[in-house]
Amino acid sequence: MNKFCSKGLFLTLLLSLSALAQAQSKTYMYDHVHMAVPDPQVAAQWYKDNIGGEFVDGRTDRLLFGTTRIMFLGGNEDTRPSEGGVIDHLGFSVANLEQVVARAQANGATLQGEIRDVPGLFKLAFIVTPFGSRMELLQDPQHLGFHHVHLRSTDPEATFKWYEDTFGGIRKNMLGRLDGILYPGNVWLLITRGENFPSQGASIDHIGWRALDSDETIADLNSKGVEFTSEPRDMTLPNGMINFFYVQGPEGARVELVRRAPDML
Repeated sequence: MNKFCSKGLFLTLLLSLSALAQAQSKTYMYDHVHMAVPDPQVAAQWYKDNIGGEFVDGRTDRLLFGTTRIMFLGGNEDTRPSEGGVIDHLGFSVANLEQVVARAQANGATLQGEIRDVPGLFKLAFIVTPFGSRMELLQDPQHLGFHHVHLRSTDPEATFKWYEDTFGGIRKNMLGRLDGILYPGNVWLLITRGENFPSQGASIDHIGWRALDSDETIADLNSKGVEFTSEPRDMTLPNGMINFFYVQGPEGARVELVRRAPDML
């Protein structure tokens, strides 16, 4: 092989590596879940009293778990329970599962089945809150607080690929048992195979990631062919300004991107 051919192969390899690096997805931090409830302040207080979290953003209709917000917006009488939807349930890890389940039941939650210890995973229980949202309460001592978002999809692998291509994250098995994507903020995205219905209009209305920068994020998502369902808008909160917009996730999942002021958690 002559030196010119070697140089050509070297340049081709460099260009291929550069293209591969550019094609790799940026990784976005997980940001929030938005719940539809009859009375946002009442629901937020219920979650705070029974599951945990602290009020954030100078408001009493949103709670902070680590770096993830659980936010509540007014729903209506037609709001569907989350179970069976594309966003089926949320997971919270607690230090004393029996205690939290008993407290939630005493305050209006419905226990589905029994508390059980799943070999190789952790002790867990499912409840439905008084506001129609399905919650998995689990005892994972290495990961307390907001733990995961669990989706339903007719094609889990295609759905995993969309989220990984769009928002990055680390594709791995939780404890070697459950396939998922782990996002900064220490939040798992898990998917179960099954029929579903769209999230908008259900008690878990949408999920959200943190925008890197509005213009940069919009350009990144446009390059990936993501469908935008709203224009970017600003909102002023007591502790700073945010900018947000919505995109269409797989199978009717509503997804929000939020850019927060640098000093906001």
